[in-house]
Amino acid sequence: MMEPKADGHQPTQHELQNQQQQQQQQPQQSGSAGTAATAAAASILTVPPMQNGAPPVRKHHSRPGSLSESPLQTPGGQRAGLPRRSPSERRMLEQYVMEHGGDKPFYSVLVANNGLAAVKFMRSVRSWASQALGNARAVSLLAMATPNDMRVSAEHIALADQFVEVPGGSNNNNYANVSLIVQLAERAGVDAVWPGWGHASENPELPAALAQRGIRFLGPHAAAMAALGDKVGSTILAQAAGVPTLPWSGSGVAISFEECEGDIPPELYAKACITDVEDALVRCRNIGYPCMLKASAGGGGKGIRKVNSDDEVRVLFRAVAGEVPGSPIFAMKLAPTSRHLEVQLLCDMHGNVASLFSRDCSVQRRHQKIMEEGPVTAASKEVLAKMEQRARALAKSVHYVGAATAEFLYCVEEQTYNFLELNPRLQVEHPVTEGITGVNIPSCQLLVGMGVPLWRIPSIRALYGKDPNGTDAFDPDTTPQKYPDSHVVAVRITSEDAAAGFKPTAGRIDELHFRPTPEVWGYFSAKSGGGIHEYSDSQFGHLFARGPNREAALRSLVVALRDVVVRGEIRTIVDYASDMLQNSDVINNQLHTGWLDARIAQCVIGPGSTPPWHLAVIAGAVVRAFEHISAQSAAYLGFLTKGHMPPDNVAMSFSDALIISGKRYPVQVQRRSPTAFCVTLNGCSSVEVTTRKMAGGAFLMQVDGSSHIVHVEEETGGTRLAIDASTCLLEAEADPSKLVSASPGKLVRYLAPPGSHIDKGNPYAEVEVMKMLMPLLAPAAGVLCFVAPEGAVLGAGDLIARLELDDPKAVVRAEPFKGGFPDLGPPVVPSQRVDSRLAAAVDAARNVLAGYLQPLDWVMEELVGCLDSPALALLQWNSQLAVARSRLPQNLVTQLEESVKEHTADVLMWQQQLELEEAAAEEGKPTPAVGAIHHVKVSEFPAAVLLQEMQAALQETPAEERNALLGHLEPLMQLASQHLGGRETYARSVVGGLLDAFLDVEEKFKLTAESGSDKPTTEQEAVDAMRKVGGVPAHRIHGQQQGLDRVGEWLY
Repeated sequence: MMEPKADGHQPTQHELQNQQQQQQQQPQQSGSAGTAATAAAASILTVPPMQNGAPPVRKHHSRPGSLSESPLQTPGGQRAGLPRRSPSERRMLEQYVMEHGGDKPFYSVLVANNGLAAVKFMRSVRSWASQALGNARAVSLLAMATPNDMRVSAEHIALADQFVEVPGGSNNNNYANVSLIVQLAERAGVDAVWPGWGHASENPELPAALAQRGIRFLGPHAAAMAALGDKVGSTILAQAAGVPTLPWSGSGVAISFEECEGDIPPELYAKACITDVEDALVRCRNIGYPCMLKASAGGGGKGIRKVNSDDEVRVLFRAVAGEVPGSPIFAMKLAPTSRHLEVQLLCDMHGNVASLFSRDCSVQRRHQKIMEEGPVTAASKEVLAKMEQRARALAKSVHYVGAATAEFLYCVEEQTYNFLELNPRLQVEHPVTEGITGVNIPSCQLLVGMGVPLWRIPSIRALYGKDPNGTDAFDPDTTPQKYPDSHVVAVRITSEDAAAGFKPTAGRIDELHFRPTPEVWGYFSAKSGGGIHEYSDSQFGHLFARGPNREAALRSLVVALRDVVVRGEIRTIVDYASDMLQNSDVINNQLHTGWLDARIAQCVIGPGSTPPWHLAVIAGAVVRAFEHISAQSAAYLGFLTKGHMPPDNVAMSFSDALIISGKRYPVQVQRRSPTAFCVTLNGCSSVEVTTRKMAGGAFLMQVDGSSHIVHVEEETGGTRLAIDASTCLLEAEADPSKLVSASPGKLVRYLAPPGSHIDKGNPYAEVEVMKMLMPLLAPAAGVLCFVAPEGAVLGAGDLIARLELDDPKAVVRAEPFKGGFPDLGPPVVPSQRVDSRLAAAVDAARNVLAGYLQPLDWVMEELVGCLDSPALALLQWNSQLAVARSRLPQNLVTQLEESVKEHTADVLMWQQQLELEEAAAEEGKPTPAVGAIHHVKVSEFPAAVLLQEMQAALQETPAEERNALLGHLEPLMQLASQHLGGRETYARSVVGGLLDAFLDVEEKFKLTAESGSDKPTTEQEAVDAMRKVGGVPAHRIHGQQQGLDRVGEWLY
């Protein structure tokens, strides 16, 4: 018998009948909406404890084997294998539930879902428990985890209090396996099961089987789920409840829930269904094209096709039937420019139904939502109020319990709405409603499941203008609500390639970063170091932005999307979504359900989705050159480490032909230094680039005065470059005779018979990738020879079929690019100071000796010109003094500045005369001043005086402070010492250092040759030997000797 509620409520006759239906009803499987539970539910009672049938081994327990699961108890009376809660924590939860009119506290809940659904529920329950009970973990949450989930470090596993391993693979092995879910719930002894969305959330067998075991289901009872979860059945019931519908194959077919008690008579149900292709043709003609063919059990883009003609019906009817085998099929009139509006419903066990306003989900691709917002602004408040009232009436008519979503198609021009379907579960986009109402919907599901009436839930009371802590009852159906004072816009983050028609992708996630703000929040089911596996849903994130109005919310969301970073093997729609939200149609709210599909069909890609072509070419060339030279160096050192003579030298140049977007770019790359590269296109256009490889494997690249972060991923079709927030593919040479899988998935069926001829662009097979069905198109005309069988599980790069080409010569090759780079500047702003230029020239000369390829003429001209400049010593001195000034005594600084005052004036006069001559030469107008530069007398840099003053200051400094002052003066004293002999002496010391480096290499090679051994004997000799080709130093081969000879001529 049903016990009275804690608030004194006595069970009604309907409630008693409903409980009896849940415990005893086992309807026969049929095409009707009454399939609340199948006869297989009885078999769930005797689920074996393990897959192999062997009884589990448990320590400290000895009991006979059982055909059914029963939870073990700890000595304290709690369930074994779940987190322990103290008696005070349990009493706190029990007291809260009873004080709010509930009848059964839930100490533990099995989350029968994964991904974003599980993450959102856990975070919401934790938030509610923390605020209401002061303990975020008052309710233990048990997660299910497949090996696939654990391999990618799924976030829901880390959030749970406990998890249990379940088989991997497709969801019929785990999250959609009703028998397994019930077994786990019974074994763990949980109080309730939360189904989420997708998987088993709309399978009426689950609530039926749980009710038989006394475990509550956080959703509707089996009869209501069966009636409303079935698209045909729910539309029949909606028509009976007076909810308007579009013309469809069941127009006029109606029966109320009370009349049939949720079990629609099969003969009545059959009147709304299509039996075969001929029947489909008749029904579609009667309705009028365009129509939608739908499978009643379909969803998520499966089992739904648009048809515009009889010919399309003949082809696509079979596709719909094949995607959802055994499902009833119906046809419905297509409303191409309508809005997709939703009403969020929340119903309790006491007959109360609340509607939490509405959402607009019109932006969809392949009948799956991408953008959602609320409250609805496309319809008037009066229309929305009627729509919400009809939705509440439909839920009441089936005695619904839990969260539900009533979906409608709204025609803006006619201001009319028609029923689409009612989803008997929570929807992905429910946080939109949370954002405009302040209601934590998953926590309400939990409270409703514990028997709490809606009018006792604090957030619901606040929504209706009541005291959140009050106890007075009210009817949500007739009590006015507080209208939202804000607007929320949401966008889904999916692992899809927007540039390839939203093709799903799976793989590793190296970095995931999102910056929440007071206006923007989000949920992610993955994290850095994790990934998206091939059996998961493509959606792994959801962002929400709230503002005082729609425009403000859109702006905030665009800003937030620009800061989202997702890097790894997967592709995402982040950049596409950011561009889409800035489209004028979105901003002006001129949207409909076909808007995004039309945009995709037109191949509209945002300007930031792909990098500029020259940047892609430069990045690709440098990355490949870097990796090629690094691999050569590693191989060379590997030979030396093993004591073997390497077969060849390490070349500091690299050539390749990059294919990007169907064009071939011939490039040559020279490595100037460890961080500098020169990229030449078509042998005529060059650009300088600096590149550093970062710790995480990315490249920090500077081109044309801008810096870029470049990430590299190898794919089946080539090398993927992620340049800042945009991506491009360095395409591999494709072989059109081999048809391979671009990503992991399942080969669902052939679309062309084996051995048949197929034209270019026609579909030859259909694959399922992350729950989406995708056609594969032939890249050329030819005869098909399938290799993989239908139903085969495919990996990335797996061969699906071979194609005997009609004309191998007709295969389209990449078009050669004939031009050059645009006008590009240096990678960084170069300094024109003589001291900085000399440092760069000396560094370039040392790189020459190290084997890198530098322009020798430029190196020598810079060395000679800078060393001959009268301003060099002064600029070097001023730079060093600026560093030490704040640490030196002020009187010493004044004294040093006074000592260089005369020399400074001479240098300034020389500089002014030089600038006059350079300006006159540029204008081509000689003046009497031209040539005067050679007659300007510049005093010598007072190095000796400065050195004497610094030594005197040291002598006058107390002994205890002398070492500190010496540390600050040492760079200045060293510089002054280098300039003691004047410009010529300093120049000799600089070039002498280069000569010493040159001779050091020569002498080591000489010693190695004289020893008669090819094997280097020290680490230094091993490094030097890398510069050798056939026993000759690399710097002689590349012409560095000629450059050093020119320096010698200048000196002597």
